[in-house]
Amino acid sequence: MLEKVKDYIEKHRMLSKGDKVVAGLSGGADSVALLHILKELKGVFGIEIVAAHVNHGLRGEEADEDEEFARALCEKWGIGFYHKKADVRGLAAAWRKSEEETGRIVRYEFFKEVLSQTGAARIATAHHKNDQAETILHNIIRGTGLEGLSGIKPVRDGCFIRPLLCVSRREIEDYLKAEGLTYRTDATNAQLDYTRNRIRNLLIPALEEYNPSVVDSIARLGSLALEENEFMTGYSEGLFEKCSVADGQQVDIKLDGFLSCHRAVQRRLVRLAMQEIKSDLDGISYVHIEDIIDMAAASRTGSRLMLPAGIHVIKGYGYLRFTCKPLEQKHEYFEVPLPVPGRVELDGLGVTVTAEVVDSRERPVYSGDCIYIDAGKVRGSLRLRQRRDGDRFKPLGMNGTKKLKDFFIDRKIPVERRDSIPLLADEDNIIWVVGLQMNEDYKLTAATEKIIRFRTNAEVSYAGPFGKDSDR
Repeated sequence: MLEKVKDYIEKHRMLSKGDKVVAGLSGGADSVALLHILKELKGVFGIEIVAAHVNHGLRGEEADEDEEFARALCEKWGIGFYHKKADVRGLAAAWRKSEEETGRIVRYEFFKEVLSQTGAARIATAHHKNDQAETILHNIIRGTGLEGLSGIKPVRDGCFIRPLLCVSRREIEDYLKAEGLTYRTDATNAQLDYTRNRIRNLLIPALEEYNPSVVDSIARLGSLALEENEFMTGYSEGLFEKCSVADGQQVDIKLDGFLSCHRAVQRRLVRLAMQEIKSDLDGISYVHIEDIIDMAAASRTGSRLMLPAGIHVIKGYGYLRFTCKPLEQKHEYFEVPLPVPGRVELDGLGVTVTAEVVDSRERPVYSGDCIYIDAGKVRGSLRLRQRRDGDRFKPLGMNGTKKLKDFFIDRKIPVERRDSIPLLADEDNIIWVVGLQMNEDYKLTAATEKIIRFRTNAEVSYAGPFGKDSDR
C-alpha cells in the first residue's frame, strides 16, 4: 500500500521537496495510517511533518484519552504535536449548525492556524476511498451536479491534500495490522444519528448486495466527474473572460454569445457571474439559475429577476446584466425655463444646454449635440423638462408622431437611463430629445427667417457594454 500511496501523491503533485506538512491526527485508524505513511515517505519526498489534533469535547474522557494517545504517538515517532480543545456542542448551538458541520469547521480552522504558525505548505487529511463514496452518495441524496459528483478532491485550495483517496478502509486496516499499529476507535461512528453514519452503515452495505465493489465504482465515478468538471470549469472560465465585462458590483455577459452556448455552459456562466459580485453562491438554487437562463432566451428586453442577497439580473439590449447596484437612479421631476439666448445647467444630471440666435446665412452643421430650428415655429416659451407618461413627438424624417417610449426602445436606451434625458419643449411639443433627435416640424425651410441653435454636452448615444455589437 505504501507504494500505491506514493504513486498517488506523485500523480497529483501533492508534495514538493522541502515541504512541511500538517497531518490531521484524530487517533483513529485512518489518521494513524496517514501519519505513519507520511513518516515512512519522509525521506523519499524530503518533507517535514507535524501533527494537529482537535479534541471536540463531545465524548468526555474518551476524547481526552484520544488526545493523550495522539500526543504519545507523536512523541514516540519524533513528530511535532499541536492540539486544541473546543466546545463543539456550544459552538454548534451558537452558529445554528449541526455538531458534525461545526466540528469540521473547527478542525479545518485549527489546521490552517497550525499551517500558518509552523510555516507549513500542506495540510494532509486521512480521507480514503470509502469516504469518497460516502461523500458522493451524500451529495446525490441532497441534489448535485458535476461538482458534487466529483466528491473529495485529491488537492484543494493549493494546500489541502488527501494522499489516501486511492485506498479503501479495508486496505488501511490491513496495513495497520501488518505494521502492528494500534489506534483509537470512536464508538459514535456506529451510531445512526448523523446522515453520513447512516450512509456508511446502512446504505453502502445495502448497495454492496447488488455490487460488492460499489465503493470502487462510486470512487471511479468521482474521478471521471472530477476530470470532466475540471475541463468544463476551464472552458467556461475562458469563455466568461471573453464575453463578459465586470466592475466588482456588476457583470455584463454578451447575450448572443451566451445564447449560442449549450445550456450546461450557460449554467456555469451564470454561476461565474454571480460569484464575481457575491463571492459565493449561498442562497442561490438550481431554480434561480434555470430562471435566469429562461429569461435570457425567451423574455423581452428589460425583463428582470430579483435573487437573494440583493442580486438583480436584467436582460438588456444585447447583454445579460448581474448587479447588486441600485437598479434605477431616481431623479426628481424637473422643468426649467430656457431663455433665448441663454444657458441652463441641470446639476443633478451634469447636463448643460445653451440656446442662441444665429445668422440665417450660417450653414447649419447638425450633430447629436447640436441642432438648429426655425424660431418662427416655436409656440410660447421654451423649457427643459423630464419625460412624462404619454409623451409623443415627431422624429426628424417621419410623417407622423411616435410615442417617446417607443423611440427610446428603438434607440435601445435602457429604462434606467430614460428619466435622465432632458426634453426641450415649447407649449405644444417636444422639440428635441436632447442629445438624440429633433422634431421634424421644427426643421429649417426656405421660408425660415430666424434660426435658434441649441447645443449640449450630453452624451446620450447608447451602444451597450459591448459597443454597437451588443445591440444585435
